Amino acid sequence: MKRLFLASAAALVTLNAGGSALAADIPVKARPLPPVYSWTGWYVGVHVGGAWGTKEWSDPTFFDGFTTFTFPDTTTNNYGVNGFLGGVQVGYNVQSGPWVWGVEAQASWAGIRGSDPCFFFSGKSTCKTKIDALGSFAVRFGGTIDRAMLYVKGGLAWAYERHAINTLFFGGKGTGDSATVTTETKHWRWGGMLGAGVEFAFTNSISGKLEYNYMDFGTRTYTFGPVSSPFADPGSGESVELKIRQNIHLVKVGLNFRWDNPVVARY
Repeated sequence: MKRLFLASAAALVTLNAGGSALAADIPVKARPLPPVYSWTGWYVGVHVGGAWGTKEWSDPTFFDGFTTFTFPDTTTNNYGVNGFLGGVQVGYNVQSGPWVWGVEAQASWAGIRGSDPCFFFSGKSTCKTKIDALGSFAVRFGGTIDRAMLYVKGGLAWAYERHAINTLFFGGKGTGDSATVTTETKHWRWGGMLGAGVEFAFTNSISGKLEYNYMDFGTRTYTFGPVSSPFADPGSGESVELKIRQNIHLVKVGLNFRWDNPVVARY
């Protein structure tokens, strides 16, 4: 009886050891890693923000009514502009590893303006600027950590703006009469832009961004006038050619929307 018990125990131990060895040999499939966010694809979005910049007006000549004199130091008038903007953007990204390349177009409606007293006509004048719209066509390059991306961008900038000179003329001595005459230019303007920003994907389809842009529109020459005093003889109007240099700084916050499910599985 004792020998039978010992034999049974030995057989049980042998079976258990063999079963453990077989279990260790069975391959176990690794669990898939969590999906990783992909920035590849089309997106559209909206943005709002603020802008500020400088306007530099200069007159390389001085007209005294008889002769034009050119001075090394030009007559200048510089002032700041600022205001709000809001608009839309559309773009496309391609991601390779942690790096993202893309193109983006933006357009903003704006209320950016500024003014300052100036002395380009014989009356008491005020120079004014208003930017009604602006935007850019740019290339983006960024580095990502899953749902966060830091990027830089550069390309072309455009603006639609108006420049005006309001001149106050007075009547004869003792009359107390006065009148304001306005001369204005409206035009599209092109320049270059550089920018940087950060974008974060809150969901698979919605991301938010904070972005800074610098736009430099260089210097262009515009003709204002002829402007004549209502109290002067007909045909006594003045015209002036002014060089205007402009640069704009923008800070924007925005949302982008994707519709192609930019999430891929990794194993």
